[in-house]
Amino acid sequence: MPTAQDSQSRINDVTAYRPAPAGRPRILVVDDDAINRLVARVLIEARGYEVIEAEDGDQALSTYADSDDIGLILMDLSMPGMDGLAATRNLRTSSRRGATVPIVALTRHIDDDSRRNCFDAGMNGFLPKPISATGIESIVCLVGHGTPRVQA
Repeated sequence: MPTAQDSQSRINDVTAYRPAPAGRPRILVVDDDAINRLVARVLIEARGYEVIEAEDGDQALSTYADSDDIGLILMDLSMPGMDGLAATRNLRTSSRRGATVPIVALTRHIDDDSRRNCFDAGMNGFLPKPISATGIESIVCLVGHGTPRVQA
């Protein structure tokens, strides 16, 4: 059963790698709450990355398909329409690029069942809400690094 330490360990496994400074990939923030998207945008842009926003899973899929420079996706789990787990499963099976882009769950639900569901869907880690500067700092190092699907 995945734990908080498992999630942090998986994130730490990839944090040793740093993205190239030139031509930084963009970060896709997917959340149905405009304030959550704004907070994430401000914190991410303060670290020098460009942000693209989507309000639900369907919009995330079309935005990702239309953009070839997304290097990280922050995905809310609970959204109307297609939720974050379904969107992640779709991304993981839609293309080679979608199979490797790092996807981090944005969620208030950090219990073991939620973690297992996220890992089973193909997510690489968790960022608890409310979003914090420390949390953003801990995951932006994943930008642009293809990571294999994490198996719980």
